[in-house]
Amino acid sequence: MGVVYRATQLSLGREVALKLLAAELSEDPGFRARFQREAKLQAALEHEHIVPVYEAGQTADGLFMAMRLIDGPTLKDLILERQLDPRRSLRILAQVAQALDAAHDAGLIHRDIKPQNILIEQDDRVYLADFGLIKAPDEARLTDTGQFIGTIDYVSPEQIQGEPATAASDCYALAAVLYESLTGQVPFLRANEAAVLHAHVVQPPPRVTEQRPDLPVGIDEVIAAGMAKDPSARPASAVAMIRQAVLALAPGAQVAGGAQVTRLTPVPERPGAGDALQGPGAVATVASAPTPAPSENATALSDPSPVPAAVATKPAATPSPLAEPAAADGAAASSITVERRSSRPSRLGPIAIVAVLGIAAVVVGLLVGSSGSGSSSPSFSNSATVGPIQVRYPTGWQVGAALPAIPGISFAGPVVLGRSPGGAGLTAGVVPAAGGPTLLAPAFRARVAGALPTPTPVQLGGVEAYRYSDLHVAGLPGTVTLYAAPTSAGTVTLACWSSSAATATFQTDCGEVAATLHLLGATAYSLGPSAAYGHQLSATLDRLRADTAAPLAALAAASTPAAQATAARNLAGAYAAAAHSLGGTTVSPLLRDAQSEIVGSLTRLSAAYAQAAAAAKSGSTTAYNRAGRAVESASATLNAGLRSLSGLGYTFGAG
Repeated sequence: MGVVYRATQLSLGREVALKLLAAELSEDPGFRARFQREAKLQAALEHEHIVPVYEAGQTADGLFMAMRLIDGPTLKDLILERQLDPRRSLRILAQVAQALDAAHDAGLIHRDIKPQNILIEQDDRVYLADFGLIKAPDEARLTDTGQFIGTIDYVSPEQIQGEPATAASDCYALAAVLYESLTGQVPFLRANEAAVLHAHVVQPPPRVTEQRPDLPVGIDEVIAAGMAKDPSARPASAVAMIRQAVLALAPGAQVAGGAQVTRLTPVPERPGAGDALQGPGAVATVASAPTPAPSENATALSDPSPVPAAVATKPAATPSPLAEPAAADGAAASSITVERRSSRPSRLGPIAIVAVLGIAAVVVGLLVGSSGSGSSSPSFSNSATVGPIQVRYPTGWQVGAALPAIPGISFAGPVVLGRSPGGAGLTAGVVPAAGGPTLLAPAFRARVAGALPTPTPVQLGGVEAYRYSDLHVAGLPGTVTLYAAPTSAGTVTLACWSSSAATATFQTDCGEVAATLHLLGATAYSLGPSAAYGHQLSATLDRLRADTAAPLAALAAASTPAAQATAARNLAGAYAAAAHSLGGTTVSPLLRDAQSEIVGSLTRLSAAYAQAAAAAKSGSTTAYNRAGRAVESASATLNAGLRSLSGLGYTFGAG
């Protein structure tokens, strides 16, 4: 969009950062609107960790904005130069989190959190910059429907899928930045952009300890929660997430090789007048408090909220008191509060385990039959290739014709073929975000007038695809017939569009062009269920059931907080292993939504049990109950994800 100069503000004789919008772009109404919004919104955010705006306006050289000059590196520079350790990373990101929460409290979404936008001044004073993509509430969209804006290494799944960005989207990006700060690499390091986007949507969050085995496993749980596929499963605020990262480095945290970690002061969940973070010193090394002895005024963890009938439970054990932590002289006390109760403590019960783990195997159903548009592909003299797609077309069609965009579909580098005379044509490409049972992007489905018709299975060359005929799409004149084929590169989509003036035979002609589809370097998936995936899912569930049996029994029988914490921690590990195992499975786009829901639920169950372990250790009844509710919620989502497989031809046998 422009360039930033070190400049002098003559009226005050001070150095500033002068951001100039490129002269040719200053004449573009869209760029002008975005630039002017950035100046106004960033100037309105008065926060110690947000770059102050001094002045904005227009000269003969174009639009400009003068800001405070931050004379120092970006966080990306520090990552590349390997100048970060975990403590420094958290000290920097704690300040970013405060700035981000301040923006969210004002109803603003940044939408482009990345290390390049985090500026580091002397003494590690941090500023969040580049609010050019910030979104205010209720404002008109400045981008086309179905597109996302941001940087792909940190963008959230919902933005990729064309859904509105929220505060949770910024938290996802911040968790990705946290991962990169700790490991030195972006979360999803892939060969191309399409693979990165696919990983954000489908693959489980990466584990820090696979790159840094010297760090506590609790960091993996923080990243898993921050990068959860479901925005509602992410931490309530950016500060809360960084606070959890700090707490993960507590004394006694489980670290590969048995190393010990020095405790860091927890970050308050929402700083107030009396407990505001003090800039660069917000995260500091302190002595750890000794474990206090039980007292008569102890508090016990109560049972979680009532468990639905679909969730199996075990009998509660005899309650055991948990002493309230008390800081030793010169030590910082835990910021997790313990509720005192004058009445007899509640019974201590195990956190629930989902009944679906009783399923012994996944039985693959019959393959969906296909009906083709012909036993052999038509022979045309011309061909067009883009990415993994090759189609042939007849004389009279033109490559690169000007056709209207298909609202709600974001093709990754499409090829456009127009038929002469105009008013009709075909757009073909890969749509990374299109998946689930319909193979259609959610933003496109929402624009189809009336009920979505049942697709017809067809053969495009040797590729199985769904055909949706004569769709009327909001914002698109005429009609479109759409073909969607699941492949290893994503959903290959071919859209045949014709205006009302086009001849009635065009859709037939376009269908013949679509039938010449040939894949290059990509594998076509069947429209039916996958035996390989069925067996992998069965094996994962069987292993999970075996791995959770002993910890569940131990949790039911636990008579001390330490025993509770150990059992819950073991359950967290079992669920994390299941999520990691299943998340590494390559699936058809047809399975993408169900797979994402299943793996995401396993990840959230792992995080919930980890939170229960932390609650048991600290003595927080409230936190333990909250963890129990999180287990119930994730269990219900897991069951729903598994049930959704039945609509794809999978059946479950009783275990």
